[in-house]
Amino acid sequence: MEMTFYWIGGATFILSIGNLNIACDPVLCKKGTVQNYTWFKSMRMEQPIYDEKTFNSIDIWLITHNHEDHLDSLGLSKIKQESIVVTNKNSSELLLNNGIKDVSVLNWHENKQISSQGYKIEIEAIPTVHGVNPLSALFAGKGNGYYLTISKGDENVRIYITGDTVYKNMIINSLKNREIDLLIANMGAASQGSWVMTLTLNAKMLQKLISNTHPKTVVPVHFETFSHYKEQKEEIVKLEDKRIRFVSVGNSIKIK
Repeated sequence: MEMTFYWIGGATFILSIGNLNIACDPVLCKKGTVQNYTWFKSMRMEQPIYDEKTFNSIDIWLITHNHEDHLDSLGLSKIKQESIVVTNKNSSELLLNNGIKDVSVLNWHENKQISSQGYKIEIEAIPTVHGVNPLSALFAGKGNGYYLTISKGDENVRIYITGDTVYKNMIINSLKNREIDLLIANMGAASQGSWVMTLTLNAKMLQKLISNTHPKTVVPVHFETFSHYKEQKEEIVKLEDKRIRFVSVGNSIKIK
């Protein structure tokens, strides 16, 4: 199956397979917006790129967690009330209060099966650990990664979306013996170097993740967007792994 990956910026992207469109974590605030995370504040460093038609044909929304750099008020407004939404527990109240009726809450290792646009989609919630510091991870709360199997006839594709996490063996164990055609990795080493400590993957963690899950293609997102994303693209480039493909904000790539 050929996929088209379109990066809007931050954790927000749209993955299209044929006429099936899956979007993730809409954060659409303007460049210069300052978000308050209680422990720290963070400014959006680049503008999200989309237009009024971008979200018109989304079949399934995936929400990993409710932090404002993943789901903000403008992003929430782009989710149509009739949309199919798969989310973690701490985001569900925001979605339901916005009038969205088809909201499926998945706890870790639970799954949801959906039929849409002639495709069968199985979505499983994969654990995340949002910080190397156990206290920071506790206060950050539980989020979801997602493992998707998308099938049509004899064809299928397997996709792993990390969500906001650091490298942990429990995550690798959840993915044991699974094929991954596309790994979408939330990078940026958020808050690295501060007392909060690293909250998301850095390049070294990504290298370990790739070594233990053997994805065919890797697309990094969630870097250089907010000021608390501390690690730059160049650190990922240094890995010199041909499986890693970069997309600039507002652009798309084809993945086979």
